[in-house]
Amino acid sequence: MIKTSKTGVYYKVLQNGDKVFYFTYKDINDNNKKKWIKVGSYKDGIREINAFNLRAEQISKMKHGKDITVIANKKKKEIVTFDNLAQIYFKDKSSTPNRMSRYNIHIKPRIGNKDIQNISKASIIKLLDEVEAIGKAHQTLNSIRELVSTIFNHSIKEYDLKLINPCIGIKRYKVDNNRERYLSLHEIKELKEQIKDNFLVSLFVDLSLQTGGRFETILSIQKKDINTSTRTVTLQNFKTEKTYTGHLQKNFLESISGYLKTLKANDYVVSYESDHSEKLTQRQLQHRIKPLLDRLFNTGLDAKDAKNRVVIHTFRHTFASHLAIKGVPIYTIMKLMNHAKIDQTLRYAKLSPENGKNAVEGLYSD
Repeated sequence: MIKTSKTGVYYKVLQNGDKVFYFTYKDINDNNKKKWIKVGSYKDGIREINAFNLRAEQISKMKHGKDITVIANKKKKEIVTFDNLAQIYFKDKSSTPNRMSRYNIHIKPRIGNKDIQNISKASIIKLLDEVEAIGKAHQTLNSIRELVSTIFNHSIKEYDLKLINPCIGIKRYKVDNNRERYLSLHEIKELKEQIKDNFLVSLFVDLSLQTGGRFETILSIQKKDINTSTRTVTLQNFKTEKTYTGHLQKNFLESISGYLKTLKANDYVVSYESDHSEKLTQRQLQHRIKPLLDRLFNTGLDAKDAKNRVVIHTFRHTFASHLAIKGVPIYTIMKLMNHAKIDQTLRYAKLSPENGKNAVEGLYSD
């Protein structure tokens, strides 16, 4: 150690020529034991005056019961990786399982271990390009971009993180919802024939087609949510964090009545036989259904053709589309889909048999 002109401040010369500064003091809370505190290196901008000022601050605060070395150690453990930011965000906020799953599948493996100081706009664009390359729809890419941006903003706003959000300036992907793929009656029959021997998959598909519930909504149904006397089911909308009512067909309920009797009130209906108390993840069911849907309906389609490919979310569109085909009023469909705005439901209006022809035909007749 080489003593500087400043009281209690020393430095050590490294092999690369850099200097590392230290200060020393007697700890009045530890029998006046001499302590050495490493401040930092010259190349990192630390000078002897910085070490001198920290020493004076340490001695002053120590006398009042505060120890800046403890604070300094805490600062060393501050958020460094993007995953650190994400875990703080998920702890502070009530995120849906779907968002956490999206983070764990698409974001964490790509930038979770990256130092936040090294995550640039180019890093986020590369992440989105990689996810798009595996066939994910533009809506999913927008959700990923939004989640990354939200995680950064949370620490910037709530924890005074001195960082510019790298998502700024990245444009949203265009989402074309003008045409939505849905299954015809023939296709539904074909699908059910293929899965008739798989109780778990059949149960999921039936619940999806009868309620139009989103993926996570169906996985979250517990026995207590089903009322067999009214043939209704309480469904959770994780976007609004509210519940709404779905309806189940009599024949379906009769076919699973024996199964429901084996479940406890809090058991999940769509679950493994070995453990009904544990909710399945989307991934656990996805790998059972996706290959089947691809084989039956997606042969020859481009992986990026989100409008025409049949995916699990197609069940929700199938539900709404067939309601419209049956002539169900658009506001009733809106209620059954639990849409927040009528605009979301109007896309199905074109399927209604009452498209205005009959109204115009008799408009001026007596």
